[in-house]
Amino acid sequence: MDLKKEVQYIKGVGPSRVKLLNNLGIYTLEDLITYYPREYEDRSKPKMICEAQNGEECLISAYPMGRMNEVRIRGNLTLCKLIVRDESGTCQITWYNQPYLKNVFQQNQRYKFYGKVKNLAR
Repeated sequence: MDLKKEVQYIKGVGPSRVKLLNNLGIYTLEDLITYYPREYEDRSKPKMICEAQNGEECLISAYPMGRMNEVRIRGNLTLCKLIVRDESGTCQITWYNQPYLKNVFQQNQRYKFYGKVKNLAR
C-alpha cells in the first residue's frame, strides 16, 4: 500500500469528500491515517495519582477504597464522590448527576478513570 497515494483514489472517497479532506489539510493516505482531531484525548497511558497536575486532564488506574458517597445539593443536583487509591496515593473523584454509579464500583477491582484534576489543597 502506497502511503503517498492521493485520497481521491481511495475507494468510497468522491469529489465532495476530497474537498472536505483537503480543507483539513489531508491530501494523501498518510495524512489521513496520521490526522488527529483538535480535541484528541490520549487515554492509552495512565498516570499515577501523585503525577497528576492541577488543571490537567488525565487517566488514572485505581481501586475504590469504599462505597460511593451520594450528596444531594439541591432538588435536582446530586454529587457522587468516590475515594480511590493506587500505588502512589489516594484521590477523590466526583460525578455530577449520575447516582446510578452508586452500586457500580467494587473495592477489590481496578478501574480506569479519566477527567480533569482539581487540587483543592492550598
